[in-house]
Amino acid sequence: MTTPLTRRLFVQRIAGATGALVLAPFAVACNQTTSPNEEFTRVAPGEATPVPTREPIDPPEAAPSEMPAIPTQRPADWDALAFNRRRGNAGAIPESYRADINGPDGDTQHLGKHLPFVPSLAAGVVPAGMLAIMWGDPSKGYAQHPNAASTEQNPEGHWYNWIRLRKASAGDAPEAESHYRAWPAVQPGDNGAFVAREGDDPAAAEGKNTVYLAELPPDVGPGDWVRVHAHCLTHGEYVDFLQLPG
Repeated sequence: MTTPLTRRLFVQRIAGATGALVLAPFAVACNQTTSPNEEFTRVAPGEATPVPTREPIDPPEAAPSEMPAIPTQRPADWDALAFNRRRGNAGAIPESYRADINGPDGDTQHLGKHLPFVPSLAAGVVPAGMLAIMWGDPSKGYAQHPNAASTEQNPEGHWYNWIRLRKASAGDAPEAESHYRAWPAVQPGDNGAFVAREGDDPAAAEGKNTVYLAELPPDVGPGDWVRVHAHCLTHGEYVDFLQLPG
């Protein structure tokens, strides 16, 4: 009695005659359980089947932290340190400074040092339509922000080169931007200015005596809250809210 020639029997006979393992296309297509990165070596009957080798697969890149939007109004639970740390780690602060803001003294020596406050000055020092700002309120335990002029060793310098003020209110509102292209004296055409908190020299005490005068938008008045968004040449951008003197 003749045995019907099935596909399985056909493959077995070919393998026995040639001593080679034949992989029929229909078998591969219907029984593929390996990943595209596995590589097989063909072996003769009776030899041990090698363990498949796998090419290394690169891990997926970590998704970048999302840059938080800057609020137009001061939130009831506003935390300037937490917000600026989150925004800084997302790119608003240079990578070279992030270890400092995330370190054990990041709040007082680095983040707090870059937050604005309104200093007490003698009457008549601040022109109408301007706001006096310093950085790093010592009454809150923050280090005071120093300033440094451009030098051959540090051509960039270290000061705030722009300050943006906006009324802290919902909806559209005008934003005033003040520029400071040099320190301790601004350049002709700059609309910002510097004064000294004590005495006549803004550069005294390693620049910690510098007060920035920034233009106010036209829709704010005494007692209003303003949003401060400013850029330190060395350490990036910072955001906070200030209440105008009454």
